[in-house]
Amino acid sequence: MLRICATTRQTVFMITHDVDEAILLADKIVPMTNGPDARIAEIVANTLPRGRARSDLYRQPLYYAMCNHLMDFLIDRSRRLASSAVLGHHAARHPPTVSPGVVPAGDAANNRRSTA
Repeated sequence: MLRICATTRQTVFMITHDVDEAILLADKIVPMTNGPDARIAEIVANTLPRGRARSDLYRQPLYYAMCNHLMDFLIDRSRRLASSAVLGHHAARHPPTVSPGVVPAGDAANNRRSTA
């Protein structure tokens, strides 16, 4: 599938319950809440470099942050979000985009200043 996508340069939408498969194949991972009224909870930007191989995923510095973020969502946050009012009509239309393990530029500058 990776070869076909790279060759055709087409967008592919795929549903999976395998976290490693999602990290391996996707540029964006879109977790959904539980239940019959499931909604998009967030968009997870995959910051691992392309040319990914399943056997090398665990060697990527950001792999564990991304994997832990997705597993936490599947185990805990999806249930909590589904039962709360956090995902209102507006949030479902404009879910937040997150990049697990990546420190935003402004935060990195603040961290350097506070530790110096």
